[in-house]
Amino acid sequence: MYGRITGLPADTAQLPRDGPEVRILEHPAHAPGHAALLIEERRVLIAGDMLSDVFVPMLGDTGTPLDDYLVGLGVLEDVVDDVDVLIPGHGSVARGEEVRARMALDRAYVEDLRDARVSSDPRVVSPKPGWEWASGIHEAQARSLARGGKREGTPD
Repeated sequence: MYGRITGLPADTAQLPRDGPEVRILEHPAHAPGHAALLIEERRVLIAGDMLSDVFVPMLGDTGTPLDDYLVGLGVLEDVVDDVDVLIPGHGSVARGEEVRARMALDRAYVEDLRDARVSSDPRVVSPKPGWEWASGIHEAQARSLARGGKREGTPD
């Protein structure tokens, strides 16, 4: 089925489909052309590869990955008042105030990387059981950024 995927035209704002309207929130975080989906009438945000409770933000392979991630977070923060449920690409679903908490956690993590601070993010310092390996994502990103690089060794 992968070969049958057809991209949407540039600047498409809604998924063309039957059923509830799904708004496309394209942004540069995580990867060029990354997007979240907002089902407004259901108050559900499908965040793609962002706002996970098990993975730290995985930076995109761009010239400005930290800035791009902060822009993407801003796009999602702009709709947080319209969201009751968050579905990340990895990890558990968030509800209510936990949605804002996930956004704040991602923002704090990226700002720590940007400012070369030691992260106190629980996904780094005390990962959930079974997800200890994911702290390697942080270590690789921190090393790469310290060398002036973009990122290394993070899964897409």
